[in-house]
Amino acid sequence: MRVGLLEDDIAIQEMVMLVLQDEGYLVAAYADAEACLDALTNTASDFEPVDLLIVDWRLNGTMSGFEVIKQMRGFPHLASLPIILTTAATFTDIEALRDLRVSLLEKPFSVDEIISLIKSVTGPLASS
Repeated sequence: MRVGLLEDDIAIQEMVMLVLQDEGYLVAAYADAEACLDALTNTASDFEPVDLLIVDWRLNGTMSGFEVIKQMRGFPHLASLPIILTTAATFTDIEALRDLRVSLLEKPFSVDEIISLIKSVTGPLASS
């Protein structure tokens, strides 16, 4: 299973990548919203889609993680992509998360919490 990871804090990005790779996931990491959108909205024949996207809510730059998700949902091939939104802040717009079919994971989170949530939104890891 291929997981996309949009996290602009490089230390957190590297930690999550290591955890996911140790669990057998392939990880495509993006350090900013634009790189993530460019990669995931690409429909060229050599495009490698992700099976799940993990997005940080508060990103440096012009867009929040939530805005990235809203834009992505406009692309037919991303409309049903499972997404996990991570945040260290209190996220109160739970209805918007439901409308966009997004799961919430509050920071700090444990290895067990992130793996459990991934499995709940995607099912058990399929052999690659």
